Amino acid sequence: MKIKRRKNTMSKKLLSLLLVLSMVFVLAACGEDTTTTTKAPDTTTEGGEDTTEPGGEDTTEPAGELEAYEITYYMYSTQPSNQDAVVEEALNAIITPKFNATVDFIMITGGDWEEKALVPLQAGEKIDVFWTPEWMHFMSNINKNLLLPLDDPDSEYGDLINTYAAQTVEDLGAFIPANIVNGHLYTVPTNKELCVPGGLIWNQTYVEKYDIDADAVMTPEDLEPILADFAAAEPDVRPLLSAGGWSFADKFIQGFLNNMEPISMYIGEPGESQEPVYMWEDESTRERCLTMEKWYEAGYTDPDNYLSTFSNIDVLNAGDFLVSTDFVLKGGQVKANELMAQSGNPDLKLYEVQTSASVNVTTHAGGSMLGIPITSQDPARAMMYINEMHQNEELLNTMAWGVEGTHYTLNDDGYVLPEPNNGWSDSHGGMWTLGNQFKQLISANEDPLKYEQMAALTAEAWNHDSLGFRFQQTAVENEYAAIKNVTDTYSLSMRCGVNVTENYDTFLAELKAAGVETVMAEVKAQWDAWKAGN
Repeated sequence: MKIKRRKNTMSKKLLSLLLVLSMVFVLAACGEDTTTTTKAPDTTTEGGEDTTEPGGEDTTEPAGELEAYEITYYMYSTQPSNQDAVVEEALNAIITPKFNATVDFIMITGGDWEEKALVPLQAGEKIDVFWTPEWMHFMSNINKNLLLPLDDPDSEYGDLINTYAAQTVEDLGAFIPANIVNGHLYTVPTNKELCVPGGLIWNQTYVEKYDIDADAVMTPEDLEPILADFAAAEPDVRPLLSAGGWSFADKFIQGFLNNMEPISMYIGEPGESQEPVYMWEDESTRERCLTMEKWYEAGYTDPDNYLSTFSNIDVLNAGDFLVSTDFVLKGGQVKANELMAQSGNPDLKLYEVQTSASVNVTTHAGGSMLGIPITSQDPARAMMYINEMHQNEELLNTMAWGVEGTHYTLNDDGYVLPEPNNGWSDSHGGMWTLGNQFKQLISANEDPLKYEQMAALTAEAWNHDSLGFRFQQTAVENEYAAIKNVTDTYSLSMRCGVNVTENYDTFLAELKAAGVETVMAEVKAQWDAWKAGN
């Protein structure tokens, strides 16, 4: 295995990068905003600076005039944490003087999300802040009236977002119109990158040890001989870290139709005619699954990788792999650096290589969002807290990194030095799930130009024809439920390469029996109608 790593040319490209970044902010400022905004509430932090615009009206009620309230926040996490109470205490010290509230995190991993988050939401349990990304039953939650409209002045709670988070609306720019559904905004997106391409995360320790040319690996065919050689050289380390992620060389838009997995669109090229396709019937999908089956049977991947109990983040944090296909990227080395910073492992060295197109799609416009469920007993207080995540850097960085001196320290240049295995930044769902990512502190082992790189990638990407399209599944609810039962049974195992030869045709037959053709017809009808108006 002979490779030379691509040299870091960032220093040579700094000027052009900053020029691109300036274009991003100009474009964001010019983006159409379909909401009517008011001045933001006072966002002065205790001991910090006032982030309210001059002349801004303080619309937050004084804490003394509000009854005490506990905000229940259903938070996505990668693993359980024993530090949530410590972080909550620090956050409560910030928000209690401002609006007499405390916060209680309910931390739930992706594998448990449906059972431990969606079921309580549907059962009507008290929830104030709920993580609801585009690809995690977002449209279903709206169609079932489980989330409050945040911008409706005629609703019971009024125009929450423009009353309590107007500056956040302004800061989010193009993310706001991209997430309007049925004329209303139901969520507050994370302020982060809009373009999230696929690629590979390499363990740089092994890349250097075996002189692997990571930058030359663009296809499964490129990767296969490297996996084989590595398996022979390192029999105690699994070459491929994969829990079914297909960001590597994927031809389709991930999460195109909420969780309606069988139907998607080709990523294609700018200007190409785009139409919905039945991705599991596409021959390239079958070939991909058969390749994964070959790798699975060769022992390149973990034998339990298709089980919901398998944690790819544990394997990654330990560095017990060569390369992973499970993570989407953010430009430069941003994702690799974030994963290293969150791992708690000072010896972990990662390197990322983009292998798919830079394209802006609806899935990533809503890739991480927070909604306020109808079961919230104080939606105004919930919105105040979400706004603090975007405007209050002390609160935001406590959520992101934990308590200074306990979970991290700062070096002389103001960069974060996480404590190894600190139980917080290596446990929550990731920086991309929290507030305004551009206001988060950067770790010492990340590129200081991290945020410029993220913005530049978005500016350089092209908008897919489907950007802004969302499928309304109401007309095919029965088929949707039946298809979901089928995909829950087969999809992950097919993606991981488990019994593909035996089960693939059975999978297709059961999808057909569940009504996938009926759903496809409805998708095409909605797509044609949407396209005609856009």
